[in-house]
Amino acid sequence: MSYSYIIDSSAWIEYFGATVKGLKIKALIEQEEIATSIVALLEVADKFERENRRFEICRIFMQRRAAVLPLTVEIALAAAKLKKKQREKRDKFSIADGIRLATALQEGAVLVTADSDFAGLENAMVV
Repeated sequence: MSYSYIIDSSAWIEYFGATVKGLKIKALIEQEEIATSIVALLEVADKFERENRRFEICRIFMQRRAAVLPLTVEIALAAAKLKKKQREKRDKFSIADGIRLATALQEGAVLVTADSDFAGLENAMVV
């Protein structure tokens, strides 16, 4: 299956919070062919746990609306290379950021994120 967009954890959080940024991507999440990384699902679950919020309804929605893509060896290796390259320019680019971008690149999709660490990167749409 081909996906147009990979939804990052920060974008999901904005969407579930019905923030201004979340409303900008509402139609995209609700109508486009989308996927998300298992790492994004983990990060959203972690945020809900830290805030003592129930995640079940949002998790079910994420899994019904988006394909949940696994972390593969290929994505892991590409993420390490992306992190190294981006760290030459950006202090805050993490290995999780590398996983997000590598997943989008592998799928030939655009990473949708609210994380400004991706500003100016090809294949990333910062809301």
